[in-house]
Amino acid sequence: MVTRGQLRAAVLLGLAGLALSAISWAAPGVAAAARTGPLGQTVCPAPRSFNSLPLFARVKKADDVMVDSNGNVWVSNVGGHEVTELSPAGTVVHVFADRQNPEGMVQLSSSTMALANQRSDQVVVLDTTTGASKLWVQLTPNGLGVDGIGMEPGMLLLPDAAQGNLDTVPLPPFSGGPVTIATGLCRPVDATPVGDGTLLVSVENPPGLDRVNPVTGTVTPAAHFASTDDVVVRTGIAYVADNGGGTMSAITLSSGTVSTLVTGVKAAQGLAMRADGTFLVVDEKSGDIRVAMGC
Repeated sequence: MVTRGQLRAAVLLGLAGLALSAISWAAPGVAAAARTGPLGQTVCPAPRSFNSLPLFARVKKADDVMVDSNGNVWVSNVGGHEVTELSPAGTVVHVFADRQNPEGMVQLSSSTMALANQRSDQVVVLDTTTGASKLWVQLTPNGLGVDGIGMEPGMLLLPDAAQGNLDTVPLPPFSGGPVTIATGLCRPVDATPVGDGTLLVSVENPPGLDRVNPVTGTVTPAAHFASTDDVVVRTGIAYVADNGGGTMSAITLSSGTVSTLVTGVKAAQGLAMRADGTFLVVDEKSGDIRVAMGC
């Protein structure tokens, strides 16, 4: 005899199976994130060589990369003084000139982005329809200027690469200037929130990836690399473009386990996640932007 409790359990298990199947069909990246191994450890795919990954686009001397809310992809070219907008399919939509060595980008609204200009060591607000820019934050020049930038709710995360600090700046309507929340980072080049109140900062020097408590200013190593460029966090896993090792790697933040996902990137620079959970990995030397899977 099947009891009411047994019947209810069977229905719930069936519904859970259908839900997981739907997730797998609709978003392979999300389904991959849901897979776990023994004792709940995240399962990561085997490493793949960069050249074996699907090619999304090729932009000469591509550096940083950003995916906007429409799925369009923005690519900065530092040496070529350009910012390129690509469609979700990888075709060129716009090319804007920027003589101040454009680097990191974050979207502010449907028609604006914050853009780091390394040459002038400043962040500008770029109109993504016209290419016009307006000064937002001027940092103190001291050698090579600002590189990547990040965002958390209400705040721009601004790695002050020249001073070795991490700053925050209120998002528009521009209600204040930079506030330093951590020092002694050597050369920080990107930052992103973890989701527990702390921040991850990629640095172009050992340990490669730092964790910052913005309340206390405490800085601790999150992983060990020679030099990283961009960092992205999804569901407790940090993904980094490891320029020093020529890889894209995943760090399970709860355990510190490092998994290499992509090898053979000659100049690993930009890294961005798309809505389907896949990642765009940039090789500045070849200009290739290729598609990688996460854990």
